[in-house]
Amino acid sequence: MKVLALIPDYLEKPSGGVGEQMRHIHNQLQNKVEYYICGYPEKNNIPNYRSVLAPIPSFPHVALTTIYGQSIYFLEGLNFKENFDIIHACDWSTFYAGVLASWHFRKPLVCTMQLSLQQLNKHGIFYCDNPSTVDGAHINGLQIMFEQMGLFYANKIIQVSEYYANQYTEYQDKSVVIHNGIDFKKWVKQNKSPFIKGSNKTKFCYIGRASAMKGIETILSSDIPDNIDFYFVVSDKNAEEPIFSNIKNKCNDKNIFHIQGLYDQDKIDFLFEMDAVVMPSTHEPFGIVALEALASECILVTTASGGIKEIVKDIEYFHIENSNDLNISYDKIANLSQIDKQSIIEKGRNHVKNFDWEVQSNKVYQVYKEVINMEYNPNMVKMD
Repeated sequence: MKVLALIPDYLEKPSGGVGEQMRHIHNQLQNKVEYYICGYPEKNNIPNYRSVLAPIPSFPHVALTTIYGQSIYFLEGLNFKENFDIIHACDWSTFYAGVLASWHFRKPLVCTMQLSLQQLNKHGIFYCDNPSTVDGAHINGLQIMFEQMGLFYANKIIQVSEYYANQYTEYQDKSVVIHNGIDFKKWVKQNKSPFIKGSNKTKFCYIGRASAMKGIETILSSDIPDNIDFYFVVSDKNAEEPIFSNIKNKCNDKNIFHIQGLYDQDKIDFLFEMDAVVMPSTHEPFGIVALEALASECILVTTASGGIKEIVKDIEYFHIENSNDLNISYDKIANLSQIDKQSIIEKGRNHVKNFDWEVQSNKVYQVYKEVINMEYNPNMVKMD
């Protein structure tokens, strides 16, 4: 089975859940699926990988690079000149490229809704300079149209949470929920992390992208007390401004630190030395960081927005809505008894075992088997 996968992320050092998901699916299914992957520019050991131009977040009209960078540049996949069985567009920003590839190769299309621009708009988040201007509204409208085209022409839609599936009930007949996961068997601390400052303070961290949807302003406007060490683990890859600069400015190298991204075992070793992970997201399709935090024996502090609620519904966590809530959480967690802390940790770690990449990847494979013999959906637009 040959699958052309369009991934708006890096696989060697992913900047978000899209790359994490495909990296693990690729590893789990490599004996069943021959992947041909288009992703962001990087050197890796993945066969049949082509680099495409990544968007430039600091560009004023980032949506221009998103529309054309993700739609046209991802058509680099056509240069594989293979007889693919399936086209898999792994995020809304590659849906249009996926539709065009499906038409070109006349093969069925699978779209994964990792993130919905339409849902982001409902939370006041736009990937354009100013949506109130004519240009901004036009750019945003084009992006929404591309997202809707992917959903319309897809043979099968993978939703990463029940929350997202419930936003698109008109496509429920061809949708399936497949949560992201974690390789729990390999999620084991091996070394003392060299990134930790040598103190006995309670350790909090935010780990993820510098993005408006992540609600980082909640942390930036909180009062991080002296008895807390706070780490921002944020890469400048795909970072949005001025959020990334605000993070750097918040750090003081005394008890607030910045780390330029962590991956693989470095990330695992680091998280196992944290006491708590903060996820103040205003919008979260699923929330893979929550799984990583719980697997690393961390207490989760979160808004439980969107798909995160499906992870935390059966565990204990600290719920926050704003900076004041976070301030209270700093104090409560720093003063938790060891017995209470251990109880929270054990419940969370046991719960994570329900989200295993092997199981989730096999669900994706079942989707491939279902659509492989389907006819692609041809262009239905008629021109006079």
